[in-house]
Amino acid sequence: MSVGDANNMGDAISAARRPIPFAMSASMLPDGGTAAVSGPGSLEVITPDLDAAIHWTEHGYPHPLAKWHHHPQVEFHLIREGSGLMMAGDGVLPFEEGHVALIGANLPHNWVSDLRPGERLEHRDVVCHVRPEVLRVLMTYFPECSGFGIALHRASYALVLSGRSAARAASCLETMGGHEGVRRLADFVELLAAFEEAPEGEWSTVVTPGYDPSGGSGSERLLNAAIGYVTDNLGGDIRLEEAAAQAAMSPSAFSRFFKRTAGVGFADFVRRLRVGRACRLLATTDMPVARIQRECGYGNASNFNRRFLAETGVTPSAYRKARQGY
Repeated sequence: MSVGDANNMGDAISAARRPIPFAMSASMLPDGGTAAVSGPGSLEVITPDLDAAIHWTEHGYPHPLAKWHHHPQVEFHLIREGSGLMMAGDGVLPFEEGHVALIGANLPHNWVSDLRPGERLEHRDVVCHVRPEVLRVLMTYFPECSGFGIALHRASYALVLSGRSAARAASCLETMGGHEGVRRLADFVELLAAFEEAPEGEWSTVVTPGYDPSGGSGSERLLNAAIGYVTDNLGGDIRLEEAAAQAAMSPSAFSRFFKRTAGVGFADFVRRLRVGRACRLLATTDMPVARIQRECGYGNASNFNRRFLAETGVTPSAYRKARQGY
């Protein structure tokens, strides 16, 4: 590499780490790291570290950052605990502990956990942010990294790993938290390799090709309010009319809005979260099925069993037996 190339590379990395300019005034969150302004999903402004291009953090749930939002950085995301629904663009996907995803720049996303009243997951999320310019620098000056472009292209549709590839990526993300400097950079390259080298059958995408994130502009407040209403009342009565009233819409207009913005119908969203909570309680507790039914907002057993069977393909009792062995 010539001196001129080295200088150009240094300039490019410096530019990639430069704070994001924005015109609106933004309030800093308690950790001093991010702020929210409007956009197609709230814009999360990630303050870059002064001496690093890789921003690593962890947090629990609920948390101010856990909402429908987007940012210019590429995001690597690990779910350590809990289950629920991943929302990205116009796609929705159930998640469980060990879920690993790569989210492209400016793609709206959120992970909604199915919590019981008063429950908190202290260590749910591990997140790594990197500006796309940094990755382009790597691919430009290190031909060995050129294959990372495949993973980046898939990330624009929300790339999710499974199997050994997910375990490999999760290990890298956890290890990064204990490293700094060049050791964290080495972890990051290994993380990129886990996404690039994932074989067929161990990766999938969530978002429909052709999805336009700008189509959701201005809708983030309404969608986050609707999600909050559902999660706050998951064990009780949830009514489309009430959610629509909070958004100052007619039920029919709200229904179309939710489907267009979240990628799933309102009733389907509620059902998936309720069944997801039931799955977690069946797998991790000895709570009677009748009580689980009530905890998940179902007033009678026949309706609960029918919904659970339609969503999972098995009865609640069969699900518990498969997960707990009895």
